[in-house]
Order: sequence, then C-alpha cells, then structure tokens
Amino acid sequence: MTKLITTTPVGKNGQTVVPAEIRKLFKLHRKFTRVGWFIHDSRIEVAPIEEKKADYSTEELEKLQNLARVKGGKAFKSAQAAKDYLNTL
Repeated sequence: MTKLITTTPVGKNGQTVVPAEIRKLFKLHRKFTRVGWFIHDSRIEVAPIEEKKADYSTEELEKLQNLARVKGGKAFKSAQAAKDYLNTL
C-alpha cells in the first residue's frame, strides 16, 4: 500500500528536507542518521539506512592520498591487504 504523508520542495541545488512526520515515524534522530535513495520501477523510494563505520579512518585516508601522489604506486589484491600495509607506515 502506498500512502502519501507529506511533500517537500526541492531547492535550487537539488536539496530537500526529510519532513518531521517522517523523522518521527522512523526515529531518524535516534537510530538512523542517513537515508538511502532507491530506484524501484518508475519511482524513487527513500528509506532509513543504519550508519556503517567507515572502512578507513581519516588518518588512513590521508596516507592513501599521499601514496596516490607518488609515482609508481602500489597495487593490493584486497582492501585488507591495503589496510595491513597502511599499518606498517
């Protein structure tokens, strides 16, 4: 069953607000902090998504950025191999 609860405008930069009714219904201010946008047939669905911990810390990402600037580079067969290498730096 599809039920329209409310509508919100889309701003000039493509931004919109999750209405208070929806935030309350899905407890977005507590358990969920993100929403996902899904294409389903000919419509878009928005659903709460649980926040996942990032695979890399900020420090690790900075190290990766510095490594990307170096000529020659290094290739890894898996994300875990890359993390292991970063831990040696």
